[in-house]
Amino acid sequence: MVAPANKPKEAPLLSGSQTVKSIRDTGYKGTDYALAELIDNSFQWGDANTVLLVIVQRKVMSKQRASNRVDEIWVIDDGVGMTDESLNLGLSFGGSPKYDDRSGIGRFGMGLPQASVSQCQRTDVWTWQNSQPENALHTYLDLREVEASAKDTALTVPWPTDPSSPDYVQMPDWVFEVYRRHAMPDTSTGQPVYSGTAIRWTVLDKLRWLRADTMLAHTEYLLGRVYRNFLATNDRQRSIKVAIMEGETLLAPDNFHQVRPNDPLYLLPPAETTLEYWEAAETADDGSVTYKQITEEAPFGVYPGSRTFSIQRPDGEGVSTVRARLSLAKPEARPGGRPGSSTKQGQHARDNAGISVMRADRELVLEKTLAQEATDRWWGIEVAFDPCLDDVFGVTNNKQDAPYFTQALRLVREHRITKEEALEQGLFDEDHPIAELYDMAFQLVQLAANMKSDGKNEQSARSEARRTQPKVTDVASSVKKTRSSVSPTPGETKFAKAKPDPGQAAATIERILEDQDVPAEIRGAVIANYQRGVTVQVVERPVKQLNAFFWPDEALNLEILYLNNAHPAYKRLIEPLQLSNDQVQEMSEAEAKNLLVQSADAMTWLLLAWSRLENEYRTGPQSRQLQEFREGWGRRLAEYVEDEAFKAASPFGEDDEGQDGEDDV
Repeated sequence: MVAPANKPKEAPLLSGSQTVKSIRDTGYKGTDYALAELIDNSFQWGDANTVLLVIVQRKVMSKQRASNRVDEIWVIDDGVGMTDESLNLGLSFGGSPKYDDRSGIGRFGMGLPQASVSQCQRTDVWTWQNSQPENALHTYLDLREVEASAKDTALTVPWPTDPSSPDYVQMPDWVFEVYRRHAMPDTSTGQPVYSGTAIRWTVLDKLRWLRADTMLAHTEYLLGRVYRNFLATNDRQRSIKVAIMEGETLLAPDNFHQVRPNDPLYLLPPAETTLEYWEAAETADDGSVTYKQITEEAPFGVYPGSRTFSIQRPDGEGVSTVRARLSLAKPEARPGGRPGSSTKQGQHARDNAGISVMRADRELVLEKTLAQEATDRWWGIEVAFDPCLDDVFGVTNNKQDAPYFTQALRLVREHRITKEEALEQGLFDEDHPIAELYDMAFQLVQLAANMKSDGKNEQSARSEARRTQPKVTDVASSVKKTRSSVSPTPGETKFAKAKPDPGQAAATIERILEDQDVPAEIRGAVIANYQRGVTVQVVERPVKQLNAFFWPDEALNLEILYLNNAHPAYKRLIEPLQLSNDQVQEMSEAEAKNLLVQSADAMTWLLLAWSRLENEYRTGPQSRQLQEFREGWGRRLAEYVEDEAFKAASPFGEDDEGQDGEDDV
């Protein structure tokens, strides 16, 4: 069939330079993530043992002064190198011959060019196989040339050149020196030969950090976490080394900084990781607290309940196993009144909070959906899957996210419903990848909640054990003295007549409490406080058969308010408000606002319950008596809230046992 003569000109599938410029903005989270793409190539394609990262800085004159700025970045490895054809494909977008290889960390064929253009305008690549690095092949990608090319010109990667070509670009001499010092040569033929690849970024116009020392610190933190399994494994320990150059001078050439593992589960000894050490609190005889550096053991422990999940493979080849490991900080690893804000491990764990999603032993993303509060730094979850599940997790081609997994976690957190209920409500379709991940996400949300609760309970128990006696606030001393002379209770009348000495009074009160079946440990605490002069105390007792939420009692001149902590109202009204100063400090703004609303609701429920009771007897003979009780109760309430002693001793005032943040509020 002959095409019509006036057929319109068809648009190209890719619009040359515009496409490349658009790819620059496809979204790496930072320079450290872009560098991780290059290291993926070194470990996966190059099978390297050592990767050298060299940050070159030079003096740049600003308006007021000269300062050091990153001018070049080099990534050099001792991998197997590339042929001229694979080198040419390596700088083309989507040119990977391993796109369908689901066995390792690479695959997408976008890593080298996409990561490079996201940070710089010029990328040079040298590679050599079983020879000397002076004989390396070279090619490049220069966005300035791409920009200058005609719109209708087909864009290509320059074919690699060798040292015999007049257009060849030679590597600087320092690269040869550094490479031979750290690379592993092949000496099987007697003469050492090498293989490897060197990548240089220049014209750096999109860096996240401009100073070399800042870039080094942030890069080690991320690379140590992303490649922790490569850096810490025993069967083949690989290394990433970082150095800074001043112009053409390599600072401390024999002392490349070794990137250490950054374990977000904190199950490795801290001395071997970026954590280096953790701190344990030591209390001196005078009560002062200092922190001791500990390096010998891990600050977290393995949390029971690690899981495996069977996920259906999208290729129809059965199922693949997803493994989840859990860890929880030991109580002694969390010293201080706040959630680690003043300790090394607390500050370190803050940036490692979340679920570490591992793909082929390499961290894909640190998922933050469940890390919403300060205390979420004290638990860790690692989820590991194989690349055959990429389409289920929704792995992006820059290997920075698993969006389907994130969406599943958010749906569970927001709706708290089963998979069947979620399908019925249309939150996702049963053919969507989220349907495969939802049950796993549901369990992970519950496991994170369990660890968080257990962590708080352990910390509270540890705080409680440090106290010499229970804290009971004498909030009613002035009111009690006034009322005992104006309208004394029967117990106060009996006490005034008998006038027992303190020892006799305490013994009598203990007998009364024993007759009332008050447990021995509670009796001991009550008597200890009575002997300190506290004559109004609150005691919690579970009485499941009793409808009363509270009831008053007394023993001589000791007034007791019993709270039934088995009553449904206790869990809704009292328990949520019994927070330590530690817990208050850890709360987010949203949680604090919610607590205030809950406090107001608690008071309203109490008043509504009384209001309903009085309305039920509005026309009966008890109406007048209930009204008198209500008015009398209101007078007593006014006396309490206006009493200065009450205000001074209120648990919502200043902490009267120091600033350790351990007292119950």
